[in-house]
Amino acid sequence: MYLIQNPKSREYYKSAGILDLGDVSINYVNNFSRQISSTTYWMEMYNRVKEAGASLAGCGLAGHDILIPRSPALIKSILVKDASHFDRVGNLLSLKGDYIASKTLLCLQGEDWTKTRAKFEAAFTPSKIRRNFVQVDKLGKELVQYLNREVEKEAQINFGQAALKFTTDVTGSTMLNLDTGSLRTRGPTRFEEILDKLFSSFDNFANWWKPGFIQWFPRIATYFKVTLVDEEIVEFYRNVAQFEMNNEKGRDRNNFVSVVRSTWEELYGNRGLYDSSDHEEEWITANLFGMVLPGYKTTETLIAMCAYVLALHQDVQDKVRDEINATFESNQDDLDFAAVNRMTYIDMVINETLRMYSPIGLVGRVCKKEYPVPDTNLVLKVGDVIIISLYGLHYDEEYHENPEIFDPERFSSGVKNKDFSFLPFTQGPRNCIGSRMAMLETKMALCYVLRNFKLTRPQKLSFP
Repeated sequence: MYLIQNPKSREYYKSAGILDLGDVSINYVNNFSRQISSTTYWMEMYNRVKEAGASLAGCGLAGHDILIPRSPALIKSILVKDASHFDRVGNLLSLKGDYIASKTLLCLQGEDWTKTRAKFEAAFTPSKIRRNFVQVDKLGKELVQYLNREVEKEAQINFGQAALKFTTDVTGSTMLNLDTGSLRTRGPTRFEEILDKLFSSFDNFANWWKPGFIQWFPRIATYFKVTLVDEEIVEFYRNVAQFEMNNEKGRDRNNFVSVVRSTWEELYGNRGLYDSSDHEEEWITANLFGMVLPGYKTTETLIAMCAYVLALHQDVQDKVRDEINATFESNQDDLDFAAVNRMTYIDMVINETLRMYSPIGLVGRVCKKEYPVPDTNLVLKVGDVIIISLYGLHYDEEYHENPEIFDPERFSSGVKNKDFSFLPFTQGPRNCIGSRMAMLETKMALCYVLRNFKLTRPQKLSFP
C-alpha cells in the first residue's frame, strides 16, 4: 500500500510539469482479473493523454514510475536516437529460475543481447530471405491444396486455422529444418501441439498465475525456480537441437540452427568472449524455442486478419487479386522473389491491416541510465519504464485520418511518411528481427489464396 500511495511517485511527474495520471496499480489488477488485455488497458491510458492534449504523461504501477509517450518525435528518440539508454522492459521479470526463457534473445539484456542479436541477424538478411523463397512458395501451393480439401468438406472454413498451419510449416522448415506436414493433415500435428502448448497451458489457472507471480514476487519465483515453459516443450526443442548437432556434418551451414550453434561457439564456447557455465545443448535449445515462438503466431494473426478485412472489402480484394494475377501472367504463370517484391498494392493492404490489427499491441522499454526527456524538465531514473501503445498511435486521428476506416491508400507513398506513428515491427536496434520474413510469408499466402479463391464474409461473424 505504501508503494501504491507513495506521494513521491506523483510529485515525480508534477514537479517536472508532466501530466500525472496517478497510480494505476489497483485499476490495472482489476482489469487483469476481468480479462481485459494489457493492449486495451494501455490504449485507454494513451487516450487519456490524448484527451488532455498532452504529448506524454506519467503514472505509477507496482512501485515503478511509468512514462506514456504520444509524440512520434519523442518515440523516435527513445527507440532510435537514444536507444542506448534503454533495455527491453522484460528485465522487470525475474526469469533466473527459468533457464530456457532467460537465455532466449527475447529476454537477454545488455552485452549478451547486443552480441547475440548481431549474430542472429545473419539469418534474416535479404539474401537469406531470398534463399527461403522456394520453400515458402512450395508451401503456398500446399496451402491451396489444403483449402481445396477443406472447401469440399465444409461450406465455411476456419481460415485462421489454415493460416496457422501455413506459418507452422514455414517456421518448422526454414528455422528447424523439419518437415512438419501440417498442411497435409486436417488435425494437429505433433509440432502444432507443441507450439500451441505454451499458449493453451495458460487456459488452466494452475499455470495462468505464473506471469503475475514472477512479476510481483521475483525473488520468491527465482528461489522456487518457477518456469513458464513446460518441460514437454523443452524436451521437444532439445531433441531437435541434439539431432541437428549430431547430423550437421555435410549439411547446409547457412541454416538457422547452424547460425545459433556458431553463435554459441563464438560467444560462449571455450574460445568465446565470455566466461559462461551455460551448456551448448541447452543454450541452443533455448534459442531455437525463443526464435520460433514469436514468429509463427504473430504472422498467422496477420495473415488471418488480412483475410478478414479483404472479406469485408470486396473492392479492395478485387484490386489485390488483379495485381496478383498480373504478376503471375507477366512471370510465366509463376512467382519469383523479385516479382513478389515489385508488388505495391498488396504491401499497402498488409500495412493497413497491421495498423488496424497489429499482432503486437505494446512496446516497452526500461531506463538503464539517467535520461533527460527531450523538451521537458523530466529526467528519467534507472528503472523507470516507458510504455508505447501501438494501438493508441495507430488509431490516433492526429496521425491517421479516419483511423476506424480501412483505407490501404493511406500507405500509397510507403511507410516512411508515417514516421514513428506506425510501428508494427517497432524501430531501432531492437526492431523485429523477423519482419522481412513475416512480410514474405504474408504476401505469398495472400498471392496463392486470392489467385485461387474468393474470400467472403460468413453470415455469422464476430467483429474484433
